Order: sequence, then C-alpha cells, then structure tokens
Amino acid sequence: MPSTPGSVAPTSEPASRPPRSGAEPTRKERFATTVLEYRAARELLRNLVRRDIKIQHRGTALGALWSLITPITTVAIYTFIFTVIMPASPVRDAGNVPFAVYLFVGLTIWNLMQNGAIGGTSSVVGAGYLLSKVYFRREILPLTSVLSAFVTFLWEFGVALIVVVVVVGIPSWHVVFVPLIVLVAMLLAFGIGLLLSTAAVFFRDVQHFIGIFMQMWFWGTPIIYSLNLLEHRPTFLNIVQLNPMTGVVVSLRNVLLMDAAPDWKLLGYGAVVGLVLVVVGFVVFRRNERLFAEMI
Repeated sequence: MPSTPGSVAPTSEPASRPPRSGAEPTRKERFATTVLEYRAARELLRNLVRRDIKIQHRGTALGALWSLITPITTVAIYTFIFTVIMPASPVRDAGNVPFAVYLFVGLTIWNLMQNGAIGGTSSVVGAGYLLSKVYFRREILPLTSVLSAFVTFLWEFGVALIVVVVVVGIPSWHVVFVPLIVLVAMLLAFGIGLLLSTAAVFFRDVQHFIGIFMQMWFWGTPIIYSLNLLEHRPTFLNIVQLNPMTGVVVSLRNVLLMDAAPDWKLLGYGAVVGLVLVVVGFVVFRRNERLFAEMI
C-alpha cells in the first residue's frame, strides 16, 4: 500500500524485538546485531527527516524562507535595541565587524543546537504511533530532530556566509574548522535530546520546561555580547566559560569573522561535555525504551 505524503513508510521489521533462544549472544554478536539494526534504520531515518522538514513548512506561503525570516528578524530587533535604543555596544572584540553580522553568525549555530534539543525532547512522545507498530532503534527519533535542525542550519549558514563575504571579506583558511564546530553543537543537541526525550515520556512537563531553559541558556551564551565584556567580572566570566556552547559560538566567530583559529580550549571542553551527554543519554535512553510504548 503506497505511503501518503508526510507519512513514514513502514518497514518489514516486527513491532518488537523478537525473543532470542539458545545461548546468550556474545559481545561481538551483539555489536554486529546493533550495526545491522542501524543500517536497516537508514531509510526510516531519511523518511523521518523529510517528514519533519515538510511539517515545518506545510501550509505556509513562504515555505523554507521562514527558516531565514525568523533569525533575520531576531537580528534586526537586537541590532535596533543595541544600536539605537541602547547604543553602548555589548561587543568589544569584533573590530570593524558590524554588530548585526556578529550577532547573526552566533545565532545560526545557537539555533542548530536549540532546535535540535527542543525537537529531540518531544521526539519520542510525538512518535507514539510508531513505537507500537514498527521495531527500530528508538534513538533515531532524537537524532532525526538534530538532523532536521542541521538542514535548517545549512540554509541559515549559507546566508550568513554570503553576508560575511560581502560585508567583512573572504574568511581565512581557518574556515576548514567549521564542520568540527558544527559537530560539537550537534553532539550537545543529541545528548540533550536523548536525556530529555526519555524524561518527557514519564514527565510531560519537560516539554514545556525546555523552552524556558533554552531562554536562560541563551543569555548565558555570548551571542549578543562578547566574552571581553566580562573581563572585569571574573565570576561571571568563569560561569559563562563553563557553558559548553560558549566555545562553539566563539570558535565559529573566530574562523568566520576574526581570521583566527577556534578557541581550542573552550571548544574542546564543549566537545567533552557533548560526548558525555551522548554516552549518558544513550545509557539512560536504552534502559528505559522498553517502557516507552506502554507509557505513551
């Protein structure tokens, strides 16, 4: 039976993992089974990402342009506030880079992490209809949200890169580090998605809390302001540097706007936090996934 637009094509896999008989499989056999399951889930993952992207813009006149209108509007509002209403600039390390460009670059990478994490938090609860019908690796649900956010990021980053080239100039060779910086942001989003999607199955309030949490995290990240603004406030500076997204935002600006290398210390710290979140989130997710269909 053909699938309808926006739907996820069913697979021939059973709705639950088939019972094993005989001797307990070895670690090598379990690993081989896991690899095969991930390979089998690739088509489902692609369908889920396509579905998410279509749903985002379904019924809208401007379609994918909304992916650009929202951050550009945000940049325009903050630029007006900090250049007209409050002309004391919160940026001290931008040189000749206009505040709007400085802000836009930081906002693109932040939106990648934020959209991936928020979407990941609701991913399991929102896919309840799939959990009882199709067996697949459940962790691809928060991964789908991260990949969907990455597709949107590519639109925003493409526009940001054009603006940087026109207004600031062609970035230096340090731009080759952009994929690494993006990967760290995606690790953070995926780790948060794994943890909070599990929590949201048992506590639905988590889906509302994540929006408030992201607002607080936004202001704790040097997106609107620079780290140099806090140089005379060491306590606040230390707190902001403990934020794993700080290194991501600072490093992307370094390579695109400052002709400098990423801040390896802060970026490395963010990568470690992201890896820890993914590992811990994976363990928590796998231990609780057997309860998902029942709770939803």
